[in-house]
Amino acid sequence: MEKLFCSQCIADMALPEFLLWAVVLIGGTAFLLYLCFKNFKKARLIEDMPTSLIRSASQGFTELIGIARIYNQPLLSPLTNTRCLWWQYKIERYQRRGKSSSWVTLESGASEKPFYIDDNSGLCLVLPDGADLSARHKRRWRGRQRHPLGNEHGTPSNTGGLIDIVTTDIGFGRRYRYTETMIIDGDPLYVLGHFESDASGGRTMSVEKLAGQILRSWKQDFGKLLAQYDSNGDGQLDIPEWKVVEQSARKAARAKQRDTPTQAPEHQIGKPTERGLPFLVGSEEQHHLSRRYRLTALACGASFIALGAYATWYINARGF
Repeated sequence: MEKLFCSQCIADMALPEFLLWAVVLIGGTAFLLYLCFKNFKKARLIEDMPTSLIRSASQGFTELIGIARIYNQPLLSPLTNTRCLWWQYKIERYQRRGKSSSWVTLESGASEKPFYIDDNSGLCLVLPDGADLSARHKRRWRGRQRHPLGNEHGTPSNTGGLIDIVTTDIGFGRRYRYTETMIIDGDPLYVLGHFESDASGGRTMSVEKLAGQILRSWKQDFGKLLAQYDSNGDGQLDIPEWKVVEQSARKAARAKQRDTPTQAPEHQIGKPTERGLPFLVGSEEQHHLSRRYRLTALACGASFIALGAYATWYINARGF
């Protein structure tokens, strides 16, 4: 690496090696510029987008602000078994390779189960898959075992006392580093994404789903099903006869759906279908989230200037 800061070494460098580093530097500079504009755009959207109420929000790209609430059952975080609505974790190991050393990721993951946002006007289901998601509850610590306290994912640990101390922040051989991030029930929540409402209950009571339920119930009394639909009397339902059964099930499903009382609207927000629009979820105040993206944009911009200046010097050192 020392030769990359020596103009004479760069001038004497083999052309393929010089071109390889030039491509890396130019590509890195362009990527930093992209990250700068991307994060600045997110900050501006957070600051300029009007906040909607769940009960009256328009369909499409929408900003919601409220409180995180449980959907169905709470989750257990994989490393500390903390009750939460969303989690993300990473396990790293410290490795030495010759004169260099670094943290290498062994495991990582994030939950994809939905949770609610509550703004006092209604509940909206947040589908976190594909979101640029940040959370206020983040913990990083070190230990001697691959899984902290010997805890496999989702299994509560019963160890305690001295071993807890030795395997976390005190003691020798702390070659593992753990990072866990969570959203907990009651956290402030900011969501910017694609909002949809369904007042018919069609997501959970679609014709196809109801028809499947009806078919399963009919199959439990297969003799009755044969007596009604076995038109050629061969003791089985062939393909044309089974199509008639399916048509009858769909007809019964549509009738059942019509007779079902009107349900309260169901709302959900997820990743936008339009390209270029971000999907942001953050368990922090709106201005804190905006400031974080602005600081990231400034850092990327400063890095762009620094790397761009070095890339220019590197190319000029060759005499181009």
